[in-house]
Amino acid sequence: MNLDLLLFFSGVIKIVFSYKHLLSIFISLELISLSLISMTWSFIWTQTMWFMIISVIHSVIGMLLLLLMMRQMGNDKTTNLM
Repeated sequence: MNLDLLLFFSGVIKIVFSYKHLLSIFISLELISLSLISMTWSFIWTQTMWFMIISVIHSVIGMLLLLLMMRQMGNDKTTNLM
């Protein structure tokens, strides 16, 4: 349980003190979600599985949108998006 709290508080402290960098915010949000998953795994198993599924789907969709935005803003001059 102590490792779970350490992950949670390190994620919260990282968000509070290094909120200017987007990558550090994403890393700290992943730390917080990982700590929440590990803290609730033994108590409410079905809700934890649902949270894990939603977080994986959210991460995949977010990564695809980020790649699409990087492609549109970057030096890639192709018009095909898919």
